[in-house]
Amino acid sequence: MKKDVAVLYEGTRRDGTPFDLALKFDKQGRWHDVTPPPTAALPRTGWLVKRATRADAGTDPRVVKTWIDAPFYARSALSARMFGEDVQAVHESLSLDRFRSPIIQSMLPYRMPRAFW
Repeated sequence: MKKDVAVLYEGTRRDGTPFDLALKFDKQGRWHDVTPPPTAALPRTGWLVKRATRADAGTDPRVVKTWIDAPFYARSALSARMFGEDVQAVHESLSLDRFRSPIIQSMLPYRMPRAFW
């Protein structure tokens, strides 16, 4: 962001209850809680991992580049509008249900191809 850095985390606990955290940090490192923007859909990864982000209502975030696309995890660069500003963001999705799958566990010794700048 122009003056601040926003950090947003969210997930679903094993019992199905959601959790989230939305903070803004200023240049001096001071932080305060903020209300996160609404949820916005993103396309599934090449491994079909579900993912979503947050963005201002009525806007469509887009995936600029995916750096890591693994069977249970993805990291991508996004372009979005958040808190009234056009932003570039790093987005991560993690599926621990997939991670614990015996098939995925057998794949862990092998590295997934990564995208480079």
